[in-house]
Amino acid sequence: MTATEVITALAEHQALTNGASKYVNGVSSNDCSASLKEANVSEGSAIVQTTTDEKTTSNPNLTPDAATVSVPRVPPSGVWAPAITFFDHSTDTLDTDSQAKYYKYLSNSGLAGLVVLGTNAETFLLTREERKTLVETARKACGPSYPLMAGVGGHSTKQVLEFIVDAADAGANYVLLLPPAYFGKQTTPAVIDSFFNDVAKESSLPIVIYNFPTVCNGIDLDSATISRLAKTHPNIVGVKLTCGAVAKITRLSAELPADRFATFGGQSDFLIGGLAAGSAGTIAGFANVFPKTLVRIYDLYQEGKFKEAMDLHKLAALAEQPCKAGIASVKYAAALNTAKAAGIDGALEKLRPRRPYVEASEAEKANIETQIAALVGIEACL
Repeated sequence: MTATEVITALAEHQALTNGASKYVNGVSSNDCSASLKEANVSEGSAIVQTTTDEKTTSNPNLTPDAATVSVPRVPPSGVWAPAITFFDHSTDTLDTDSQAKYYKYLSNSGLAGLVVLGTNAETFLLTREERKTLVETARKACGPSYPLMAGVGGHSTKQVLEFIVDAADAGANYVLLLPPAYFGKQTTPAVIDSFFNDVAKESSLPIVIYNFPTVCNGIDLDSATISRLAKTHPNIVGVKLTCGAVAKITRLSAELPADRFATFGGQSDFLIGGLAAGSAGTIAGFANVFPKTLVRIYDLYQEGKFKEAMDLHKLAALAEQPCKAGIASVKYAAALNTAKAAGIDGALEKLRPRRPYVEASEAEKANIETQIAALVGIEACL
C-alpha cells in the first residue's frame, strides 16, 4: 500500500459515523433476512456481495486443484485462524474426527491459512505426540497445499527443535515461535537473541516470531529486535503481534518488504488499523468464531470499500470483546457457531477446555451470547 492509499484510508475512517450500513445484496433466504434485521442491519450494500467463487478462492494461493499449488515461503496475507482443540473428556484424549471436520470447515471459509497449536489450541496442555497428531490431522483435512503454521513454543532450544522436526514431518509449512519466557527474569535480551539465532540456524521450516507478552511473563519483543533477527536470518519470515502495538507494524513494514516478511496483528479488533499501517492481515482467535466475517472485512478494505469495511469491523470488535476473556470464552462462542456450521455434534462438551483450565461461567456465557448475536446472521449470509 502506498502512502497516498494509507492517507486515503485514514481519511475514510475518520469520516465514518456510528452504526452498521446495509449488509446483504440479493439474499433470498427469509431466515437470512430475518437474522440481519435482528442485527439491526438491512439489505443492499456491498458488504455481503460475495459469490460462491469468492468464498472459495479468497486465498489467492488456492485453486480447485490444490495439489498443484506450492505454498509461498512467506505466509500469505489475509486472515488466519489459530484453531481451537476438541477433546473427548471421558478419556482425556483428542477428538480427531471432530477436529478434522473443524479444520476442513475453516479451510473452506476464505481464510489465508490455519495456525495449529497456537495459544487457543491449549498447546502447552498437549503432549508431544498430541501436538504432532493435530498437525497431521490438519494436513489430511485441509489438503496437501493449504497453508498451515504450527506452534512450536517450548522452554528450551532442544525442545523447540524437536517440535519443529515433528511439525515438518506432519506437513506444516511454517512454525510460530514464542520466546522461551518460562522464567521471565532469566529471559534477558542476550537469551532472546541466542535462542532465536540458534533455532533459525537449524530450523527446516520458515519461522514466524510470536510476540505475546501476556503468556511470556511480560517479555515484549520490540520492533528493533524483530527486525534485526529477520535481517540476520532469511528463514525468519514473519511476526504475530498479539501485543497490539500498531506502531510496531508501521516500523516493521517500513524496514522489511512484504515479499520478504509478513507482519500480522494478533487480534482482529485492530485489523483495519493494522492494514492501514502496513500489516499482512491478522492471526486472530476470533476467527474461530466468525471466520467469514473477518475475511469479509479484510476483502472490503483491500477493495477500497473503507466505510463498509469499518462499519462491519465495528460490529465485529464489539462482538469480540467478551471472547477476549480467554480460551474458554473463545471455545464457547465457537461451539455455538463454527462448530455447529461444521456439522460437529456435541460441540459444547467437546470444546470444554482441558484440565486444569475451566469453562466459562454462566454469566460469561450469557454475555457472550448477547454480544455475538449481531454477527450470527451476517456470518450465515456470507
